[in-house]
Amino acid sequence: MRLYLVRHGPSLLFKSSGMIHSASRRRGLIVLGCIVKSVVVVAPCLLAAVLPANGAEIGLQELQLATDRNEPVRAILAKPAGEGRRPAVIFNHGTGVRKDGYEGSLNRGGMNVGDFVRALVRENYVAIAPIRTILASEASFSRGKMTGTPEQWSEIIAFGIRAVAAARLHLAKRPDVDPERIAVMGFSEGGNVSLWSAIETPGYRAVVLLSPATISLSPVYRLGMASKKDQVAKIGAPVFLSTGTDDNRSILEATRKFLIPNLETTNPKFRSRTDYPGSHDWFWKVRDEYWMDVAAFLKEHLG
Repeated sequence: MRLYLVRHGPSLLFKSSGMIHSASRRRGLIVLGCIVKSVVVVAPCLLAAVLPANGAEIGLQELQLATDRNEPVRAILAKPAGEGRRPAVIFNHGTGVRKDGYEGSLNRGGMNVGDFVRALVRENYVAIAPIRTILASEASFSRGKMTGTPEQWSEIIAFGIRAVAAARLHLAKRPDVDPERIAVMGFSEGGNVSLWSAIETPGYRAVVLLSPATISLSPVYRLGMASKKDQVAKIGAPVFLSTGTDDNRSILEATRKFLIPNLETTNPKFRSRTDYPGSHDWFWKVRDEYWMDVAAFLKEHLG
């Protein structure tokens, strides 16, 4: 797909195949519109481009995937420059992005999924982030409380697991990815999805959990259910868990009483750090304080 840059006042316009796509520039970010038909991407759409500190441009591609139930899944992908196969990481966002969407979260000052994708690319990994928007208005958090039904929250996590599987299948088929070295990681709701993905679809090379949410309304996918010894024993892969000193009380209770002891018993390559100086929301952003530990863990187990 060829893009032609056209200046139009303060905006940028990109012409492609006779169509005009508007773009806005914020903090060095260029966001483009794209046309996707059904669940098949005719050509990836360039979603964003930034200049990191080393001067090399990291572009984000927007893809459209499909689950094994043919459910469409939007995904954001980026890869390092150069040839050859590399390890890959699937990143799973939290409830805020599911509720507000990728662009909505940016506009509201929430999680920037692209920042996590780019941070992984800087560590020399192919990175993909499924964007889950299922039941966005029906089940979320309002004034610190969960809204929605138990059935809805169970479906949210179940769909997340299917979305991760779709991302994993896409990565495994790419010529620039080593299918034997794929990791899964996530924050909050995405941490819960990542944990259950590692339990139900084992074979990941590494698992990273950033303050995983308890999802207490779900009778099936609560963090406490995933933390049982017989469940975590199914993972096999090395696991890194991080929480903050001011994290949500329910997360601290579930991880300290169940998840950490049972992973320590069943997984010799389990590592955790629970003294990061922040609350649950502190993990919304890529921060050196914890990212250095995540990067070191991934390097040890992915290469």
